[in-house]
Amino acid sequence: MPVLVIVLSILSGWFLTLICLKLMQMLQLSSYRASGLIAWFKRTKYDYVVRYFALSFFGFTSMFVFIMCFGRSSVYYLGYIFFALLCLYFVFAVMKEKQKTPLKFTARITRLVIVDFILNSLITFALLWFTEETFFMYSFVGLLPLLSPLILLLAHFIVLPLEKAIGSVYIAKAVKKLKASSPIVIGITGSYGKTTAKNILASFLRAKYSVFASPQSYNTPMGLCKCINEHYDGEKIFIAEMGARFTGDIRYLKKLFKPQYAVLTSIGNQHLETFGSKENIVKEKLSVTEGVEYSVANGDCEDIVANNMFGAILCGKEGDVTYSNVKADIFGTSFTLKIFGDDVEISTPLIGEHIPVTVALCAAMAMKLGVSAHEIVESCKSLEFIKHRMEIIRNGEMTIIDDSYNSNPSGADSALNILSTYKGTKVIITPGFVELGADAENCLKTLGNKIASVCDHAFLVGPNAQMIKSGMGDFENASIVKNLDEAMDGLKNIAVPMAVLFENDLPDNY
Repeated sequence: MPVLVIVLSILSGWFLTLICLKLMQMLQLSSYRASGLIAWFKRTKYDYVVRYFALSFFGFTSMFVFIMCFGRSSVYYLGYIFFALLCLYFVFAVMKEKQKTPLKFTARITRLVIVDFILNSLITFALLWFTEETFFMYSFVGLLPLLSPLILLLAHFIVLPLEKAIGSVYIAKAVKKLKASSPIVIGITGSYGKTTAKNILASFLRAKYSVFASPQSYNTPMGLCKCINEHYDGEKIFIAEMGARFTGDIRYLKKLFKPQYAVLTSIGNQHLETFGSKENIVKEKLSVTEGVEYSVANGDCEDIVANNMFGAILCGKEGDVTYSNVKADIFGTSFTLKIFGDDVEISTPLIGEHIPVTVALCAAMAMKLGVSAHEIVESCKSLEFIKHRMEIIRNGEMTIIDDSYNSNPSGADSALNILSTYKGTKVIITPGFVELGADAENCLKTLGNKIASVCDHAFLVGPNAQMIKSGMGDFENASIVKNLDEAMDGLKNIAVPMAVLFENDLPDNY
């Protein structure tokens, strides 16, 4: 029955590809690194391996029963219908799960789906066509879900050379477009504070120049190239936010975009898991200041001060550009900025302990490029909140501090200090941090201790919740919840006025 074999092979290929959509989402969220997908399996304690095992067990059993009952009669293959229904149920169950960052069906994902489908179909065809024993032909098709992760990784590695070739063309187009306009390129990196610095600096420089800043949090090679190819229109200044999770990421971005100026906002333990050591993080972040015409760096960061071998201008409480007399609360930040001989009073609606040093960094860079101190002062007054980064949203008697895009211990500590200035009930909703390697336990317990000293109520979300709670001592009003929706329901039982701090919001692969 060759037609039947072909039909069942195609159907099987399709079902086996559908049950891998979740894995494709994790691969996409991991920047298409196989190591990221494997790390997700470990973080979730191989939950999806168990699910695939259950699907295989019931699929195998359904076809086994039909074969045992009907032998070689014409209806024994109907057991496959049950396998198909089980696969569909598996897919629908996954689709019903709440997702923060759903799978985006990009051209790359489409190519991966096609190759994965072809591999699954061919494997099923080989099993059905070249196996003579009926039992092995059909029952063992039910076991193929167990191979799905391996087949997906094989498909990933098959298309990887093509993706690299396509990426090279895309990158070459962006580099050529940027070179044709010869803009002043400013690279901004740091363990945290990159996006805030990018937006503040862009605001300062617009007093004198046309400015293009990479939108949102685009900070990877392909992300920046997408911005250039689709949105850059020959502006005089291009500000490139440069992200890094692995050794060599910053150097590669510098090789592509060749920044003449650089801003280093911070060095912390973010992505310690992927960098391997704190020394690697320090070297990688500091490399942004190497070989550029002019660079500024956070003088409040001990790792930067101790390793400033490339001569960046230090900005902080001490250094070449300094700030003092800081007043910060939930309504804004003010301080005195001493910059190149000028003392100016800065007032901005932006909040957070990082704001003075970030403004100092951006002011030092802007003045180097000809923006006056007066223009900087005026610009500070109208700086806008950055979405999900210490963004204040006032709704009647509830004040929301949306810091959901922050994912580092220093930023969380700063946010809690701001929350402590609120006069009403103080609440935090947080899942903690990720990718801190060996420092994770200590950082999570420290966060719990800080929460207990500041907040009246805490809602702890996800796999880190118990570790955070262990650092809270005898704090009684900490609730471990499954998700954000459950935390929001819990807010209904808390008296207003209140301020709610949303501290970090992990993507689906954590």
